[in-house]
Amino acid sequence: MDEGRLVRTTPASIAGIDGECFEHERIAFVSHPAEWAPEMLAAAAELTLELSRALLPQGLQLKDATPANVLFRGAQPVFVDLPSIVARESGSCLWNARHQFETTFLLPLIASVEAGLPVASTVANPVAGLPHETLARILGARRWLKPRLWRSVALPAAFAARAAAGAGNRGALKVASDKQARFILARSLAGLTRELQRWTARLAAGSSHWQGYTATRLHYGEADLEAKRAFVTEALDATRPLAVLDIGANTGEFSEIAARQAEVVSMDIDERSVAAIFGRARASRPTILPLVGNFGRPTPATGWRNRESDSFLARAADRFDLVLMLAVVHHLRVTEGVPIAEQFDAIAGVTRRHLLVEFVPIKDPMFAAIARGREPLFGDCERPAFEAALSQKFQIERSRELPNGRVLFLARRRER
Repeated sequence: MDEGRLVRTTPASIAGIDGECFEHERIAFVSHPAEWAPEMLAAAAELTLELSRALLPQGLQLKDATPANVLFRGAQPVFVDLPSIVARESGSCLWNARHQFETTFLLPLIASVEAGLPVASTVANPVAGLPHETLARILGARRWLKPRLWRSVALPAAFAARAAAGAGNRGALKVASDKQARFILARSLAGLTRELQRWTARLAAGSSHWQGYTATRLHYGEADLEAKRAFVTEALDATRPLAVLDIGANTGEFSEIAARQAEVVSMDIDERSVAAIFGRARASRPTILPLVGNFGRPTPATGWRNRESDSFLARAADRFDLVLMLAVVHHLRVTEGVPIAEQFDAIAGVTRRHLLVEFVPIKDPMFAAIARGREPLFGDCERPAFEAALSQKFQIERSRELPNGRVLFLARRRER
């Protein structure tokens, strides 16, 4: 708890409830594992194994091992499910949660490296994850050609198929000496740690178009960038937000500027861009929580009766003092088909105070690149219509036109 890796928990007194009660510290923003980059999933897996090793000498263990037990405080993973810590049976030398650890942590990472599958598709159910048999079918014959794959995927998938055919289970393995059992368990956890590290090291090999966006954005001259950075800095100084949401954060340049004075949730649709933000945030420990997500199709409520995990919009409602929408509104309009007025209506439900938004004119080369000749369909992207839609929900406080024709607006939400 002192290191921040286990959620701080204290005794609490709650009227009307008999027995012991405990209260956890509040984590600023709850994320879903399906919103993580692979590197974030690997960090959560590393924490789970570290905790398992620390519990072993105390006669304790984790009864389950799933990403749902972990949240992020900025870029730092925090284990939050204390009830999953239970007493270990003396002499038991098998970790009952190992299979779940493999299917919810290790196999999704392997799928990311070997098949390019996004985390959102493999941990949509963070309790079940990705079964060995499913990944074996995805990888095909490859699972037998690479030693690391046949040990981690092919053989377990074959054993699972044999068990399903009625071969049965051996049951829990026990030895007479608990010291020997702890030694066996420690070796098992060390082996999982090495396997995790091998696959985590291979995650960095991936890249994407958007990850290199800042180096190739030819539609921005140096004067444009300097004016944009200056306006964002001035807006932050004027509004003094404590919580910021950066939608379409890309490489996180403006998230990092905001993080000098605020907690930031940084959202982008591209996994590799989010992974890059996470890597820098984890190294320097700024208060940035990077998430993979599309604001045009935000994470829905999930779990039993859709009540276990709230939707992104429910978690974000009235949560932020300032929302950044820099060079993203036109993407939501053209690619996702969301009218400008609808976008601002949604943002008015997320920000408590301010919105900093970038207007991209239809003649802009990036607009043309995504519209592909359909520019006449997007009349609400003309500046007068854009400002009129913005003014329905927000009061424009200041604006600045950049040399490239784009316009930045700082606006305050109107009272409801």
